[in-house]
Amino acid sequence: MIQGVQSALAGLRAAAQRVGIAAENISNARSSGALQPYDGYVPQQAAQSTNATGTPVVTSRPLSPAHVAAYEPDNPDADANGLVGQPNVDLAQNFVELMLAEHVYKANAVTLRTIDELSKALYDDEA
Repeated sequence: MIQGVQSALAGLRAAAQRVGIAAENISNARSSGALQPYDGYVPQQAAQSTNATGTPVVTSRPLSPAHVAAYEPDNPDADANGLVGQPNVDLAQNFVELMLAEHVYKANAVTLRTIDELSKALYDDEA
């Protein structure tokens, strides 16, 4: 049962990391910086893998291309053509990441609840 708890907790940690990455991208989506060289926020992408023990590991890596050109002539970072760099954040994709994390949280919470119920039933049978 301990292994089940560890697995559920690892899933919760991985989902939390994905939420953190998506939340940071969403909160910086409308920021801007100079176009060349780009000096604004660099969006991150979650990359999930498993380690040698099968535990999920989420790492963030920079999204490429990091920025897109946007026309904002009144922005102090705008170049002579009125262009600034904005983070290449796909809001829809980041909201999908949040919804996916919600389902992962729910699934792992059910796992923990089931383990708790089984433990209680086992201890009641032994008493």
